[in-house]
Amino acid sequence: MEKRIKIIITLFLSFLVLEGCSTQVKKIDLAISSDFSEKQLLSGTYILSFPVSNADLPEIDILELNDEMKLFLTSVNAKREGDKLDALVHKLQSQNFSIFYDADATLNAAQVFDQQRGNCMAFSTFVIAMSREIGVDTKFNEVFIPELRYLDNQQTFIYQHINVLATIDNRPQILDFNFTDYNPEYRQQILGDNEAFAKFYSNLAMEFLADRDFKKAFLYILKSLSLAPDEADLWNNMGAIYRSAGFEKQAISAYAIALRFDRKNLVTLSNLEKVLRAQGDFQMADTLSEKLYDYRKKDPYYWYGQALKAYRDELYELAANRVKDAISIKKEDHRFHFLLGMARLKSGTKGYKRSFQKALALSVGGKDQAQYRKKLKSLGIPELERARSRDHWRLTVIDGWWWLN
Repeated sequence: MEKRIKIIITLFLSFLVLEGCSTQVKKIDLAISSDFSEKQLLSGTYILSFPVSNADLPEIDILELNDEMKLFLTSVNAKREGDKLDALVHKLQSQNFSIFYDADATLNAAQVFDQQRGNCMAFSTFVIAMSREIGVDTKFNEVFIPELRYLDNQQTFIYQHINVLATIDNRPQILDFNFTDYNPEYRQQILGDNEAFAKFYSNLAMEFLADRDFKKAFLYILKSLSLAPDEADLWNNMGAIYRSAGFEKQAISAYAIALRFDRKNLVTLSNLEKVLRAQGDFQMADTLSEKLYDYRKKDPYYWYGQALKAYRDELYELAANRVKDAISIKKEDHRFHFLLGMARLKSGTKGYKRSFQKALALSVGGKDQAQYRKKLKSLGIPELERARSRDHWRLTVIDGWWWLN
C-alpha cells in the first residue's frame, strides 16, 4: 500500500556524527576460489551473450530540473544562504506539495516533481536538485539503520537509507521524509555524487531483478560499477543478479570480489554462505555461518532489528526477548527500552511501566520523549513520573514510530 507523505521537511540541527557507534567485524580470512575475473564478469558474455560497450549502458540525468521546476524556484525568494532552504521548504508546504512513498520508485528529480512519488533515494535527488539550484550546499547522506534482514528464498537483502545533508552557516542539517526512522546514533557517511548515483543505478538494477529482467538488471549494475568500481555492495548485487539468472559460479566470483573490497560486508558473507551451501561446499558454508552469528550476537542493533521485525509480526514475547538481548549489550539507547515496554504491554507481561520510565529518562529534553508521552497518552497509560534531567546530546528525531502501532 502506498502512503502519502506531506513534504513537511524536518530540519535537524546539531553536531552530526558521521561515524557513530558500531560493532566492528573481525577480519575473516577466506580462501574462496574465483573462477571468473572482473573483466569476464563485466563483459556481458554470460547474461547478454554479447560484449557490452559504454553505448549500451543507461544514462539518466538524475538531478534533472524541468521547466516547471525552474519556474517554481523563481518564486523562492531569500537573500541569505541560511534563509534559502527555509524558503524552499515553506514554498513546498504552501503549495501543499506531497509525495507518495513508493519503495520501488527510484526516480530522478524531475520525475519525482511530476509524479509526486518516490523512495528515499528519489526524495533525496529531488531535494538536492532543487536546493542546489538556489545555491544551498547539499549532499547525499547514507544512514546504516539496524539490521533488518529480508529473505528472498535464496538471498539476503538489508535496507539502507539515504537522506540529505545540508550545510548552512557551517552547521549540518538533515532533511528527511517526516516518517522515516532516522536517528543520529546510526552510523552515517556522506556520499559524493558518483557514489550516490552508483547507488541510484544499483537500486534500479534491483528493481529490474525483482521483475526477473536479468538483461536490464545487468546493464544497470554495470553502469553502477562504472561509477564506483570498488564498492563492495555493488559487486554483491552483481552476484545476486548472476545467481538469480542461474550462473552460480559467476555469482561466487562476484561475491569474492565484493569481499576483496570489504571483508566485513555481512550481506555478501550471508549470500556467499547460501550459494556455497547450495553448491555443496558445506564446510565453508558452516564456517561463514558461524562467523556471521558470532558477529551478530555481539551487535545490539542486530537484536534490535530482530525485535522490530518480531513486533511488526505481532510476536511480542519474541520481540521482548530480542530487545532484552540488545539492552544487555547497550543499555543507554532509549529506543530499546521503549520497544521493550511496548512488547511487554502487548504480551501482558509485567514491568512495561518500568521500561517506559527508563526510555523517558534516557530521552529527556528531546522530541523523542514528546513522542513517547504522546504514545503513552494514546494508550491510556497514566502520566509517568518525569525523570530527572540528565546530560544527553541529541538530534531531534522526526515523527514516524511505525513500529509502535
